[in-house]
Amino acid sequence: MMSETPAFFIPFADTAEQAETVYASIRAFMAKVAFRPNDRRIYQIAYRHNGKDYVATVGEEGPENEPVIAILETFNPGPLYMICSPNRGVVRGEPFLAGNVQSVTNFS
Repeated sequence: MMSETPAFFIPFADTAEQAETVYASIRAFMAKVAFRPNDRRIYQIAYRHNGKDYVATVGEEGPENEPVIAILETFNPGPLYMICSPNRGVVRGEPFLAGNVQSVTNFS
């Protein structure tokens, strides 16, 4: 576990501008296929799914062995997190949803 969180980034983006463009497109896509995200920029969440504990971190391998590209937060009616990977929320498909979240770490 890192002692301090990194500044905002999107994996595989070459510039800060490209990261912002990709992030905006992921947010718009999630608003269409899943839920409208709020503005919180999340680096990592720890959550429980089917009785097992997991951690999803932007830039690291996540569910289904795909890299986590973004983690977005919404409320429906409680906090709900959309874990976006290339095939689940970025290029196509619906995100992984995590509702039973123990901790949330924002980007610095």
